[in-house]
Amino acid sequence: MTAAQKIAKEKFKKAIAIRKKTGVSLKEAFAEVYGKKKVGAVKKKKAAPKKAAKKVVKKAAPKKAAKKVVKKAAPKKVVQKTKPRYSATKHKNWATIPAHKRRVNGMENHKDTKSHNVNIRVVSGISKNDELKRLTQLAAGSPNKLVKKVATMLKSKVTNGGYDSLRSLMNDVLRSGLQSGIISDLIYYNDTKAWFKRYKPEIMKLLREVMFNYGTNNPADIFGKNWDSDDPFAQDTQNQNLLAWFSFEETTRELADYLGYDL
Repeated sequence: MTAAQKIAKEKFKKAIAIRKKTGVSLKEAFAEVYGKKKVGAVKKKKAAPKKAAKKVVKKAAPKKAAKKVVKKAAPKKVVQKTKPRYSATKHKNWATIPAHKRRVNGMENHKDTKSHNVNIRVVSGISKNDELKRLTQLAAGSPNKLVKKVATMLKSKVTNGGYDSLRSLMNDVLRSGLQSGIISDLIYYNDTKAWFKRYKPEIMKLLREVMFNYGTNNPADIFGKNWDSDDPFAQDTQNQNLLAWFSFEETTRELADYLGYDL
């Protein structure tokens, strides 16, 4: 390698070094090597700050509120609750309601009666003696001891109690109830308890028939709040007294039905 080549090589190396150091072009670096121009470090242009792109958030269209479809429940069958037939208290009259077809002495009742609030239907051409005769015949054909006893007591009350007719006595029994003292033999607890114990089978059978007619198994549905629910088998005085009066009044009502009285 000649001296001239060595010098050229050295200058090339210097130009490369200046270029790397200053960042100028190779031509400008050679100009400095040959003393033609003094170059300095190339100032880097600051990049213009990037504008932050606005993030466009598209607002979601408001959702339409979904209509809540409420399925209508099938209409419930309305179960008509039967009102208690009696107020079931010895201090308040037992209310009556329209009678149902029942069985008395094993015979099917042939007619329904109306409420006791209507006027008594007068059966023309029948005397008090004829009424009592019909009652006696009806009781005689019954094997039910309770029916026989009630019929006997009603007959005695008409005969000795100053009533013009059996029909008027039955009407008073059903209107005022035994709480009024109309039947003197069933006023005191001792009497009603003895009555219940003597006719308990007949009374309980009568109670079951009435509850069946009303579609219930709970005596409280018949007698209301005065039925002692803690004594379901009527072992105590309160329910026994209640059932004694009930048995007399209900038997009177059924006898009246058979005799054709609208009470």
